[in-house]
Amino acid sequence: MPLDHFVVESPEAGAVQAYIDIANDVLLDHTLAKAVAKLHIAIDPEYPLFIAVGTLGRLPPLVRLRDFADVTFEPGKVKLGINEETHLAALLDKLWTRYGKNRVDQPDRWTVEIADQPDLPVDRDLADLVVSDPTEGLVRDLIYALLSIAPEGFRVREHMYEKGRFWLASSENTLPDDLQARVRALFAKMGEVAP
Repeated sequence: MPLDHFVVESPEAGAVQAYIDIANDVLLDHTLAKAVAKLHIAIDPEYPLFIAVGTLGRLPPLVRLRDFADVTFEPGKVKLGINEETHLAALLDKLWTRYGKNRVDQPDRWTVEIADQPDLPVDRDLADLVVSDPTEGLVRDLIYALLSIAPEGFRVREHMYEKGRFWLASSENTLPDDLQARVRALFAKMGEVAP
């Protein structure tokens, strides 16, 4: 797996190679191997505790309305010419939330119209509306993958994602009071700062 940093720590020598193999397989199976830049896993069988920290590589860009539709302001309405349907459902949800269902109409598959009312004008920067953040799905898949790597039965869990950095801790017991310090120490070993 071509990661910039990939380390598994465990006092049990056999566990290190086993977790390297498991992590490789899981990340490849979930098509996350190219998304993760750094991964550091620490297993403490005495506590017992599993911690995985890491960073994502280049994040996918936000999907804005202008990326898949043409926005035209006409008298009394704003017309959206849809070029790609992939994000249409998410767009309609955003428009209904922002302008109400009574102002949003879809006369055909490739057109959405928003009533532009003087007392409730449509945002003139509508083309910049963020319709979808692909990172959200990526992080959801990543957390699921990390849970698959963690030992079975480790049901007490906590995780965090922020600005391309993530961590997940799991245990059979309550998580230790010094968890944040342990997470920070693992990030430091990768040359990173914890989120």
